[in-house]
Amino acid sequence: MTKVVFWLLMIFSALVSLGCATQDRPLQLLAGQGPVYPEAARTAAIEGEVVVAYDVFEDGRVHNARVVSSRPANIFDEAALNAVRSWQFRAPVVDGHAQKAKNLHSTVVFKLGGADEYSRY
Repeated sequence: MTKVVFWLLMIFSALVSLGCATQDRPLQLLAGQGPVYPEAARTAAIEGEVVVAYDVFEDGRVHNARVVSSRPANIFDEAALNAVRSWQFRAPVVDGHAQKAKNLHSTVVFKLGGADEYSRY
């Protein structure tokens, strides 16, 4: 009996230390580019934001990226879409299986001098 308990404890310890394959995990951004500020908007000192909807497939790639809203309209849309399409995720895991994440929304902000705000950190 003690050998059985010993082996059960060993197996349990190994699963806990390695992380169980059935452990759920949320969506996680791994890599990607920030948006490229359109030169015409920079020259005209235009700032704005774009809300982009998209899906993340099981392989972590972005699909079906589309503009939901933009302010001002059509100025930053393409730059925001290009940025979101470059993102690579670790797909969410439910019951040990990677899942597609549908209809996610992200707001891509275009602000002149924005990098200066973070230079002291």
